[in-house]
Amino acid sequence: MENRLKIFRTQRNFSQAALAERLGVSRQTINAIEKGKYDPSLPLAMKIAQLFDCAIETIFLFESDSQSGSKGGSMLNKLTAKAVQVIAHAQGNFTFDKWTPQAVQVIQLAQQETRSLGHNFVGTEQVLLGLIAKESGIASRVLKSEGINLDQARVEVEKIIGRGSSFLEIQIPFTPRMKRVFELSLEQANQLGHNYIDTEHLLLGLLLEGEGVATRVLKILGIDINNLRQKVLQEVTSEKIKISRITNTRNQELSNPIDFTSGAISARFCSLLSTFVELHQLGYIVTNTGFKLSNGDVIAPHISFYSKEKLKQVPRIYPELSPDLIVEIKSAFDQINTVTNKIFQFLEMDIGSAILINPDRRSVSVYINEGDKKPLVNVLEDGDKLSLPELFPDWELEISQLWLT
Repeated sequence: MENRLKIFRTQRNFSQAALAERLGVSRQTINAIEKGKYDPSLPLAMKIAQLFDCAIETIFLFESDSQSGSKGGSMLNKLTAKAVQVIAHAQGNFTFDKWTPQAVQVIQLAQQETRSLGHNFVGTEQVLLGLIAKESGIASRVLKSEGINLDQARVEVEKIIGRGSSFLEIQIPFTPRMKRVFELSLEQANQLGHNYIDTEHLLLGLLLEGEGVATRVLKILGIDINNLRQKVLQEVTSEKIKISRITNTRNQELSNPIDFTSGAISARFCSLLSTFVELHQLGYIVTNTGFKLSNGDVIAPHISFYSKEKLKQVPRIYPELSPDLIVEIKSAFDQINTVTNKIFQFLEMDIGSAILINPDRRSVSVYINEGDKKPLVNVLEDGDKLSLPELFPDWELEISQLWLT
């Protein structure tokens, strides 16, 4: 497996021996990993990523099946699958086949918290820390909106359970109370009509169980458990409404195909941008291609861009992640407010940038997602140039090039 470990190590001025000591392995192991002669185990890969404060895939360059010639999926998929196997083994009979990648990552983060405190179990408190540490997902969003800070929560957890003297290397078992939380999480998902388990279901399970260290920590931090549960349910409902609105809008579009002028502009824009993207190997431009939401729904903008860094492996079906950029072209059959609302709805799905091309006004509106703030909007007309330097360095497009007349 190719990797950037040597680059990261030298940037931190670590010798191989110093890095080996920090990781608790031999210098020969570090040397073998850097030369691609040895693939690290999941725990070691996670430990390395944690040391350099980045994602595993930032250091280890996972190849697709066709590139590596291996069978049974990419190394990234194998590591993810291994993580699920480890979780399932530690849990027992509970099935994890309906868990989202985000939920699995929460458990991986919980296991890291367990190791950092030197314990040999994963309880409600470690899973709570994992939910806070996970930067995306409904649970993290609600917890952070309540002012819950990861460092503060860690302090309170350590006050209650202290530090252990040892830990299991891989198969860290869950406490009986945590197993009950998993059961409650599944019940909550079923009651909400969801066929998957995500971070919000884990948090609801923790709150419903109500007797674990996680609940004690939340109360110490001044959180009302019942109010927090209601806020999670409200957020779940709000997310469902957003998804429904986008899905319904897309279904309405299917009955009114795009008009000729808008279709030609779409093809021209794709051609002009794709040439640059492919030349510089920045990623993928696709048209009318769906991406999959966590609840299983599939939605499709007119044009989407996925950066190569974000989309590590080209999927055969729908990618389960949002694009870096979406483009919508107003058709002769569309009301401008309808298309604008669609743009804002896509931005609510954590898409970084959006473009609205309006042939009627010969204008291009660029929307930049500012998180909790109102999106930045820049309206361009003939004589202006479109550029998105964060996504496409040195690329520019004369607005007048888009129009047919």
